[in-house]
Amino acid sequence: HPPLPLLVFRESGEDVKINGYDIAASTQVIINAWAIQRDPSFWEEPNEFYPERFLTSCVDFKGQHFQLIPFGSGRRSCPGILFSTIGAELALANLIFVFDWALPDGARGETLDMSEGYGLSIHRRNPLMAVATPFILI
Repeated sequence: HPPLPLLVFRESGEDVKINGYDIAASTQVIINAWAIQRDPSFWEEPNEFYPERFLTSCVDFKGQHFQLIPFGSGRRSCPGILFSTIGAELALANLIFVFDWALPDGARGETLDMSEGYGLSIHRRNPLMAVATPFILI
């Protein structure tokens, strides 16, 4: 789920041909990260929420493999990639360590509605509710 469906505009520096398309010099190009990350030629069941697919995948999310580009790619990739990945891992590890997590009212993960809402950014259509119970060491 990229935070923004479209990446920053790029401008071609010279005439170029990409996949049979002629792109003239000084043409502004918009990269659709949402479509790239849901390409069925790269991903099996691309519209399904299936995070386990990354456990055995060798896809590099840092912009070297173009199946997944959450931080952009090339010279204009996000300068905060290292900070954000370390910060997210640290925050997630602390939350997992300190709390026991459950779905409310005995709900099951298979029944969660993972549909997306659209707008300036991509977000879940329905909020995810989870019950956090403090983990107490005795």
